[in-house]
Amino acid sequence: MSTWERVKYVKHCLFHPFDGFYEAKNRGKGSILAATVLIALYCILDCVEVQYTGFIMNLNQISRMNSVTIFISALTVLLLAVISNWTITTLFDGKGKLKDIYMVLGYSLAPMVVIDACIVLASNFVIEEEAVILVAIRWMGIAWSAFLIVTGLCTVHEFSLAKTLVTILATLAAALIILFLLVLFISLVEQMVQFIYIFSKEFMRRI
Repeated sequence: MSTWERVKYVKHCLFHPFDGFYEAKNRGKGSILAATVLIALYCILDCVEVQYTGFIMNLNQISRMNSVTIFISALTVLLLAVISNWTITTLFDGKGKLKDIYMVLGYSLAPMVVIDACIVLASNFVIEEEAVILVAIRWMGIAWSAFLIVTGLCTVHEFSLAKTLVTILATLAAALIILFLLVLFISLVEQMVQFIYIFSKEFMRRI
């Protein structure tokens, strides 16, 4: 199966998620490249939304916008979700590998990427009364992506629906714990660097 055929296979997963993700995992029809592109587009779109959404729907302070921070934050959340789900499902005897979870998340973002891109464009041409329709469409995209995530994880891990939902909740808890430990580690490193800097400065002054 060529790389281009694997990229096009994303469309099949969007409309036939159980069969699509099964084939992607067990018969090599999935594409890490396609998942990576979709994740990158999602992060870029987060930046675009802040700046280019029409003023009727845009509540962001563009003057304080930092595209790099927004991109890195979105990417961090997604990668943290992948790692957290992998650690949790390993404990629950999940059959999905790290790349399978990454692929499921990437593919599942496709509806949000397409719909949100259209909404950003349309938001510049609607009146206030019509903005409600765009908000409803956005929620439809979120619901579609959420459905794909649940069915995708259910398929690659070979879990029941109930077990999948439990592991998703456990994944959220694990992500918060990992985030807390990461922040704690960064704080300790900063304090250590500051201590070494102050100590070195004082040492050089006394020489």
